[in-house]
Amino acid sequence: MRRILPYLFFWLFAVSLNAQKVLTETQRIEFDKHFFNGMREKLINNYVDAENEFRLALAINYESANLHYQLANILEATKRLDECLQEAENAVKFDPANAWYINYLADRLKAEKRYLDAAKVCEQGFKKTKEIHFLFQKSAYEMMGYNYTAAIKTINQIENIEGVKEATSRQKEEIYLAINKPQKAVEEIRKLCKAYPEDLNFKGLLADLLIATGKEKEAVALYEEILRKDPNNGYALFALADFYKGKGDKERYFEMVKKGMVSPIEVNLKVKMLSLIIPSQDFAPQHLERCETLIQLFVDANPSNSEPYLFKGDLFLQKQNFQEARQWYQKATDLDPFSIIAWEQSVFCDQQLQRFDWMKTDAEKMMQYFPLYPNAYYYHSLACRSLKEFAAALKSAREGVAVSEDEESLINMLTNLGTIAHYAGDYTLADSSFDAVLALDPINALALNNYAYFLSLRNDNLDKAENMSKKSLELNPESSSYLDTYAWILYMKGNYTEAKVQIERALSLSPNSAEIVEHYGDICYRLGEKERAMNQWKKALELGSDSEELKKKVNTGLLP
Repeated sequence: MRRILPYLFFWLFAVSLNAQKVLTETQRIEFDKHFFNGMREKLINNYVDAENEFRLALAINYESANLHYQLANILEATKRLDECLQEAENAVKFDPANAWYINYLADRLKAEKRYLDAAKVCEQGFKKTKEIHFLFQKSAYEMMGYNYTAAIKTINQIENIEGVKEATSRQKEEIYLAINKPQKAVEEIRKLCKAYPEDLNFKGLLADLLIATGKEKEAVALYEEILRKDPNNGYALFALADFYKGKGDKERYFEMVKKGMVSPIEVNLKVKMLSLIIPSQDFAPQHLERCETLIQLFVDANPSNSEPYLFKGDLFLQKQNFQEARQWYQKATDLDPFSIIAWEQSVFCDQQLQRFDWMKTDAEKMMQYFPLYPNAYYYHSLACRSLKEFAAALKSAREGVAVSEDEESLINMLTNLGTIAHYAGDYTLADSSFDAVLALDPINALALNNYAYFLSLRNDNLDKAENMSKKSLELNPESSSYLDTYAWILYMKGNYTEAKVQIERALSLSPNSAEIVEHYGDICYRLGEKERAMNQWKKALELGSDSEELKKKVNTGLLP
């Protein structure tokens, strides 16, 4: 800082000398004292003292453009925007050829939405400096102020200086389309093509515009001309694909997309095309088969990119072949370990396959590559919980809470922490986590239900559990899971008759839930309906429950 400041003050001193008023030696010394004092205070954001010093300097030399500019900066920082604008105008008034001051004044006018005034400032800036960027700024401000005629005139002025260029032609095209003069837009792009006859990209722009303006025959001819010169031009191939799609010509549409998939066009454009095609039924009844063909062509043409393998994985995911899908997602993560989508999809497959060892490993890699991503810790905690590694599950659940940066994420991670803590047997942590969730969101139905259910399993604070369960059902009365919780709380309180009413409501919504069926059996048993209870327990086993406690009930015909 000590090295920089002398040079900075030297520059400021040089600029400060750009004042029209001739000062006596005494005035100059006094002026410089206040000026440099003001700059020192400004550098440490002491704006009040800086402004006082600058105004004392202005009293000596009001014509110092740099002083007005420095004062404008202070007034902007202190939100005195009207005064700031006046000082910016003064800076330009006293040094009208200073590009720095001109740009600042134009920016301030733009901030006030005085676009046409900003355009006038840029016009004066060009006249004084002959810097062409002021004309580009002027045309942009004229467009913002909807003075399209003036904007066109300004762009033509630029073209007279620089000749026909893509930037100016495209800007005029944009204006003509905005004011519904498509033919004028076409003329501008034709002019661009004529100026650069060997540039196929400009021919593609013209063809795209012709399609948009209804001149399909001429557009198709242009695309075909491009393809004769460059048979692998992906832009033309995809444009023709869209054209044939619109005409309902599935075969030509498919052929153009196939060729586009093996072209050297950017990968993101292939991704965009496939993202539109796959969810559609454009190629029905051969849609899935043709999508597989296109994706394989994408893989073959771009083997070192991760995106084709994501699509390959998605295909197998649609077929619910989670093993094969995971292999392709893993290939995508090998090529791009920072592809969050690939990791998310891999973890989903792990869950579906019940391979919690894989899920744990994938989540650990996610935590490595995305250390601030709460879901990575969430997945890891779920995997560890399923593997009964409760210490590790708790650790990652806590870390998920620690890295949450917004309220929604924090609520989700606290809910997860409460769940993990319950299964880990840390009931104090479980309760405090759910209490924290409900402090943030008192009507969080999931937290209300889960908290209530965990209390009922512990036969603890059942009145509180019942109140929370009722509240969750008020929020979501058709949830079979929430009805099951309420029924179970009533069961734990010994109200078996009402518990049966509620569990039967839950069963009507989810007749194949092994957990609800088992609970129904328990309630029937307490009501003396032992044969029905046995039937329900057996049904719960058939539905896939692997509970050891349930197996004992079936074997003994007794509740523990």
